[in-house]
Amino acid sequence: MRYEVRVIGSAGQGSILAAVVLATAAAEEGLWAAQTATYGAAMRSGVSLGDVVISDEPIDFPKTTELDAVIIQSQEAYDDMIKGKPVRLDPECSENDADVLVNVKPGALVIVDEDLVQCDLDCNMYRVVSAPIARTAAEGLGRRQVMNIVALGVFQVATTLQFDGKPLISEESFLKAIEKSVPKRFIDLNKTAFLEGVKIGKEALQKA
Repeated sequence: MRYEVRVIGSAGQGSILAAVVLATAAAEEGLWAAQTATYGAAMRSGVSLGDVVISDEPIDFPKTTELDAVIIQSQEAYDDMIKGKPVRLDPECSENDADVLVNVKPGALVIVDEDLVQCDLDCNMYRVVSAPIARTAAEGLGRRQVMNIVALGVFQVATTLQFDGKPLISEESFLKAIEKSVPKRFIDLNKTAFLEGVKIGKEALQKA
């Protein structure tokens, strides 16, 4: 099994930290993991992304080539993932006009923030899960900065769509990974953010 994930967002949204937590959680689960990062040209602007390769065998090539899942945290990041010009939710467009994501497999899991990302993906091509990720972080937890960890909670639940009703990685492994990956004073906040993400992820799957 080789499973490739990308967390992508605008600079400052914590995409790379989320990828680090994800890779650490995979290791806690007893899987192999490799994590790589790409930053925009400017530290505080542009798109940044963290890629993770997860496998049940040693990983011979750590770069992603065919993504099984992508977590998209901003419109800028979504546009960066589209081949050609985004459709922008044109009500007149047909399924043939739907946006196609770069290096993302048909049938891949696509998680988007329902408030921040407008997209027109063919739901027959991808498994799209839309949830109020940033809103949950800002209104429910009072810290929009933890939206990346909320997104991981959504991802944890949503992988049940790909693995016969079981998640790729357990909640317990994610919580252990948070303990190892964030400063001590922020551990409880991030654990709560993750569990809130699990909650809204379950709600999103019920609506799908």
